[in-house]
Amino acid sequence: MSRPRKIFICLFSLAITAAVTIPLHYYIQFKKREKLYDDLIVQTAQRHSVDPALVKAVIRRESKFVANIRGSHGEYGLMQVTPIAADDWMRINRSGKFSNYEQLMTPSINLEVGTWYLARAMRKWKDYKQQTVIALAQYNAGPGNVLKRKWAPSHKSGDALKLISFPSTKVYIKDILKYEQHYKGKGLGNDRS
Repeated sequence: MSRPRKIFICLFSLAITAAVTIPLHYYIQFKKREKLYDDLIVQTAQRHSVDPALVKAVIRRESKFVANIRGSHGEYGLMQVTPIAADDWMRINRSGKFSNYEQLMTPSINLEVGTWYLARAMRKWKDYKQQTVIALAQYNAGPGNVLKRKWAPSHKSGDALKLISFPSTKVYIKDILKYEQHYKGKGLGNDRS
């Protein structure tokens, strides 16, 4: 076998190994992070009367379970909480504003604020058949867009997903609903499988 051919085979083998190993490494890291916050998710979700599978699905979509991540629009942490949502939470629950938004990188604080914000949206749309769809639209695009763009159906049994005019918000909602079903099947907290 010629030297160039040996070099080619060696480089090709390295490329194949890297193509398999690198994604496998990220998958293993994701699977470790995915279960890391289950107990905290269950406790926080129960305190706010929200399905823990839904909260976990939001976290998966927002941050892939990376606690110290910053979003491109200034969001913080696991649930990608915005400073506006954090200040609303402080105003209603504690009075004042956050002195340092970096506190939102702390998983327990982030989950508390994010779950509270999601629960508030769920309560607002509780009379609608697609309550979760509208609440997720609000969580993703803000309450102003839901109202201004008329994403809530005129009939409370109507199809909200069809009304959402932002393609990225539609994909966001579909992803979370798919993840929620996945987590409902797997269990959380002490029932983890």
